[in-house]
Amino acid sequence: MQNRKAILKAGANVGLIAGIVYVVYIVFTSTSSTAPIGLILIPFYGMSAAAVGWALVYTIFALLDLSTGRSSWKSKNVLVAAVFLSAFSIAGFCFFVQQSALSVAKNLFSTPQALEEISQRWIPWGRRDVDIALAEHPSTPVVILETLAESSDTSLVQLVGANPSTPPAVLEKIAAGPLTYDRVAGLASNRNISRAIMEKLIVATMSNANTADRWRDELYKTYVLGALTRNSVLPQDLFDRLAAIRSPTNYMVHAIINQPRVNCMQLSELLTSAPSLKNDGLYYEILNKMTEKGCAVEE
Repeated sequence: MQNRKAILKAGANVGLIAGIVYVVYIVFTSTSSTAPIGLILIPFYGMSAAAVGWALVYTIFALLDLSTGRSSWKSKNVLVAAVFLSAFSIAGFCFFVQQSALSVAKNLFSTPQALEEISQRWIPWGRRDVDIALAEHPSTPVVILETLAESSDTSLVQLVGANPSTPPAVLEKIAAGPLTYDRVAGLASNRNISRAIMEKLIVATMSNANTADRWRDELYKTYVLGALTRNSVLPQDLFDRLAAIRSPTNYMVHAIINQPRVNCMQLSELLTSAPSLKNDGLYYEILNKMTEKGCAVEE
C-alpha cells in the first residue's frame, strides 16, 4: 500500500513537471509579444497535469487489480478508474481530431480545398492552434483569411496581416480596425501594404491610445514601427520620417541603422538619441555604421 502511495505521488510529480515544462516551452517558443504573460498559467497547468498523472497511475493500478482478481467490476476503485478511463478516451479523441486537422493546416503542400475543409471541421479542442496555422498558410482561401481578420483574437489578426498571400482588401480591413501593436505588427511587415496603410501606421504613433501610455507607446514603436522600418517596400520619404521620429526605442534604432538607405545625418542624430546614450553597445554600433559609410564623426 505504501509503495502504491509513493508511485501515485510520483505520477503526480511527473505530471506537475510536464505541465510546467509545457507552459515554459510554449512561452519561450512563441513569437507573440504578450507570450510571457502565459507564465502566470504555470500553477493551473501544473496542478491540472499533476491530477492527470495521479489519475493515470490510479487507473493502471485499478486495471491490474481487476485483471488479477483483487477487485471486481463493482468495486469502488474500478468504477472510479472507469470514469478516469472514459475521460482519457474522450481527451484522446479530441486530441486526435485536433492533430489531424493541424497536420493538414501546417502542411505547406495542402490545397486551398483541403484547408477550407479543415476550417469547417468540428474541432472540440485546440481550435485556436488550427486557426493560427490557417492564418499563416500561403494557400489559405481569401474567405477564411477575411474571417480570421475579423477575429477578436489579436494574435490571429496579426498573423493574417503578416501573411504574404493576404490580399490588399483584407489588409485594408485590418488597418481600418484598432491600431494596437499586438494587432498590426504583422501588417507593418507585409510587403503588400499600401502607402496609405504605412502612413496610417506612422500617424498612429501620435494617437491618444499610444501617447497616453508610455509602455504601449514603446511596444508600438518596437513591434510596429520597427517592422515597418525593416519593410523593403517602405518609400524613402516615409523611412526618413521614421528615422526622425521622437523617442525611438532600441529595436527601432537597430532597424534604422541596419537599413542601407540610412544617411550620415540620420546616424548622427541617432548617436545622440536616448537609446544610444543609455546603451554603450548601441552607441558604438552606430559609430561603426558611421565609419562604414565614411561619415564625419565629431570627437
